Amino acid sequence: MKSQVRTLISLLLVFGALASLPTHSQDLQRGLKNYEDIVRGTKKLEQLSPQEKQEIIIIYQRLNARKSGRGESPDCQDALSRAESAASELADYARRLRNCAESQDYKDDCSSEFRRVKNSYSDYESAVSSVGYYCR
Repeated sequence: MKSQVRTLISLLLVFGALASLPTHSQDLQRGLKNYEDIVRGTKKLEQLSPQEKQEIIIIYQRLNARKSGRGESPDCQDALSRAESAASELADYARRLRNCAESQDYKDDCSSEFRRVKNSYSDYESAVSSVGYYCR
């Protein structure tokens, strides 16, 4: 029971931090999602606003600088990529949980959204641990 309470408190702290992120961070999250959609081919660059295109350029520059600039091992690069993906997924699910709670639909207890946040937090925690291990 104590570990569940600690997990719940940790998740609420992460949720609170993610919910209060500044607009710039949210723009980068949107940029990362758009970048992933373009790489997957589900979105075209022409569909994006000039601001969204700028966000993608920033994401692209950061990814390339990270891969080529620091001489990281392939394992480290994989761990960083996994952590970035896990962070994006956690932020997305946290926003969904926040939106559910803010909708004030008292017939929906937001349990599925909470479960997704909890699971994605576990993935994020594991990914961050891998970065610490592989990127020394």
